Amino acid sequence: MKKTNRNFIIIAFAAIIALVLTGCIGLLGVTISAENNLSSVMAGGTLNLRASGQNLFWKVSSTNDGLGPVANGTFITQNGTLTVDANETSPVIYVIVTSSQSEQPAIRPIRIVTVTGIVITPVNQSVAVGRTQQYRAQVAGNNNPDSAVTWRVSANAAGTGSVTTGTSINSNGILTVSANETLRTLYIIATSVVDTSKSGNVSATVVVPTVTQVIVAPANQSMRAGNTLQFSASVMGTHDPVNTVTWRVSSNVTGTGAVTPGTSISANGLLTVANSESLTTLYVIATSTYDTTKSGNTAVNIIIPTVTNVTVSPANQTIPAGSVIQFIASVSGSNDPNTAVTWSVSSNAAGTGTVASGTRIDSNGVLTVAAGETARTLFVFATSVFNPARSGSVAVNITAAVSPPAQTPTPTPPTTPAPTTPTRPGGGGGRPNQTTPPTSQTPAPTPTPAPTTPTVAGVSVSPATRSTQTNRTVQFNAAVTGANNPSTAVTWRVSSNAAGTGEIAPRTTINSNGLLTVAPNEWNPTLYVFATSVADPTKTAMATVTVTNANQNQGPNQGS
Repeated sequence: MKKTNRNFIIIAFAAIIALVLTGCIGLLGVTISAENNLSSVMAGGTLNLRASGQNLFWKVSSTNDGLGPVANGTFITQNGTLTVDANETSPVIYVIVTSSQSEQPAIRPIRIVTVTGIVITPVNQSVAVGRTQQYRAQVAGNNNPDSAVTWRVSANAAGTGSVTTGTSINSNGILTVSANETLRTLYIIATSVVDTSKSGNVSATVVVPTVTQVIVAPANQSMRAGNTLQFSASVMGTHDPVNTVTWRVSSNVTGTGAVTPGTSISANGLLTVANSESLTTLYVIATSTYDTTKSGNTAVNIIIPTVTNVTVSPANQTIPAGSVIQFIASVSGSNDPNTAVTWSVSSNAAGTGTVASGTRIDSNGVLTVAAGETARTLFVFATSVFNPARSGSVAVNITAAVSPPAQTPTPTPPTTPAPTTPTRPGGGGGRPNQTTPPTSQTPAPTPTPAPTTPTVAGVSVSPATRSTQTNRTVQFNAAVTGANNPSTAVTWRVSSNAAGTGEIAPRTTINSNGLLTVAPNEWNPTLYVFATSVADPTKTAMATVTVTNANQNQGPNQGS
């Protein structure tokens, strides 16, 4: 019997869970929402409501317990449409709904109100064509009527006048005036949602902006080819014309001159000058989008670097095949040209000669000569990246590869036979015959050459002095000299003093290839570049760099 009761309880519990999952028994309460989210209605008016749930039952009462009387003409349909009698005296009535899915009813109080008028702000407003204006409405009346309104814009106060296409007002009261609006007065009208017989209006004066000038900033700038510069434009005039412009860059002030491919200006006013730009003056022009007859411009002085010479060092080198040697290149010229070079090696001075497989020079100027190289002279070339028409070269004499010394075997002394004294016939006495032992000629061993140790005599840095600007790079090269082909590797560092201990800006660095990067906010007027021999750290060379501010308009901390 106990087992049967237990099974019944399990089956009943499972049935309840199934009813809950299928929606036959609801666990959530009923909610009520109203059209336009209103909580008020005028006497004699109607309001549509909606409730969640199934099998709904609606009623209306003057009290929240559902027992209070209402006027005879106040009722609600089972579809949720509330009708309020014109003579309803209750200031608040309660809409109550129950559902078969919940034991708890939903209750929504509805205020019975009257609307006396609508106030719109702002008043006496001027709005430019192509612009917008925010309006707001306040509904006045008794018992706090809802402030919901509908908006419209018209050519007359009655709200029946048409406006130009593009002129409109949205449900949030934002007026948009078409750029082509010809009316000089518009009427903004707000009508109460609770009482559609009540509305208010204000007028707006439509004004037409005029553009008097366009100002481009910054003015009278100088910049290097290969760099960028940001420009901005201000559109001046009456009635606040829009500040948008179109940009162009030209070789003349009229805006019709061609520029070098790669020189351009973006829609946001960012000017990019090509590395190959040959013009020394460019004109940046901004034209008003509202009045395309109005524009402004500024001249930009283009500083064009020139490369006059490329020098390769060390010169006059003689090395055996199978060796490695470091070369450095110094690019000189005006206006701080890019110091990057490309390297090549050839068996002739024209740069067209082939070399043995394995003979090569890398991007850092390290020449590797193959052990089987047959050319007795190689030519190392460094060509300017900025101006490939400028290059420098040095000749390198190649000797035969050095073979390791042959191992000389240690000679073994010959065995000398013991002397013998022959016996004189007859056994007689007398002086015996003397036999002279042979003499062995032992060759002297070949001496082994004494080992040679590479030594570093000194380090040099080129260029030794340099002037540059902040936010620029400078390529430095180091040459290590000494005896017995010492390693040419060096370590680099940069400092604000000659002792090598001075503080520099965080973004001022020098990499392992000697490329110095000067930070945009470098505050030190002089920097010191050091190259120290890896083979002999006691040997160091130094170069000095004079730093000037790249943009005088930005002050000492520009770019931080």
